[in-house]
Amino acid sequence: MADLINEDAMATEMVPDDDLPSFDIDMFPIGDDSAFRTQNDPSAPYQRSDVIKRKGAVDIRCNCVDIVHGRFDSSAYATLLVLQFRFDPRKRARRIASAHITLNFSGATPDKPRPEVYAISLDGSFHMAQTSQHQEIVKGGEARLGTSIIPGVSVDGGFKWEKMTSACVTDTTRVIGSIDRIGYNYGPDNCVSWDLLENETRKTGVPALMRAGVLLKRKNNETFKCTVKIKAEADFRSNLETIFGSTPKVDPILFDPTMPPTNRLMKYNTEDMEDLDLGSVSDVTFMNVLDGTMKTT
Repeated sequence: MADLINEDAMATEMVPDDDLPSFDIDMFPIGDDSAFRTQNDPSAPYQRSDVIKRKGAVDIRCNCVDIVHGRFDSSAYATLLVLQFRFDPRKRARRIASAHITLNFSGATPDKPRPEVYAISLDGSFHMAQTSQHQEIVKGGEARLGTSIIPGVSVDGGFKWEKMTSACVTDTTRVIGSIDRIGYNYGPDNCVSWDLLENETRKTGVPALMRAGVLLKRKNNETFKCTVKIKAEADFRSNLETIFGSTPKVDPILFDPTMPPTNRLMKYNTEDMEDLDLGSVSDVTFMNVLDGTMKTT
């Protein structure tokens, strides 16, 4: 018994550090209210660019790329919000298996009208990075035979059977977006949601980057706000690293329609935003590949 204990101890000592669980408390992708939280700057509370910034086994970030206010048509106002989400693994075998993103728009106070979500990028179900995998499935059972040799005496025998089925399994990484109305039984839609789902067969994680636009229709030029939440399901090792800790306070993004457009991606026509092509500001990137890295000195 002593020899067995020594062998087990030796085996434990030989396990590489990367295979042993470690614990960080920098990001919080699990729990009932697992939004990654950031506060507004009291000296400049409106339209912060860093919506979410959390570092850990997997970095999760959300940034406002562009915020543009203008006219929807001759009778209404409009706002374009372009958000960029990033999911960057920092360690081996770490990944985000799924991410649920929600945006909830409302007036600055409960008595103020809420903006209407008129259109979004990636509205519907989109598939990418399709893979195919050949699988063979074997199903088996056992049958038994009874043979009577002498009256009152029987000899049982059995044999096993197997059935093999071949199939080609196709799977994809998916992005699913929708416009929703939450918290109200009537009135304009006030919410946006996107779900990022990994290829379950290959377990390749969600896309590294997603950039999407939201076009709002407004009745007036009063301030309003948006609450952004991300709920992420990490792989087993990342879950071990992120199950501890507390979630800091979150502030919604505050919008002031009198502020000038940012125009980072392009120059926008702020006088007629109804027909804005949201495909021109959207992007989904599975991975970034750096070419030209082979150099001779």
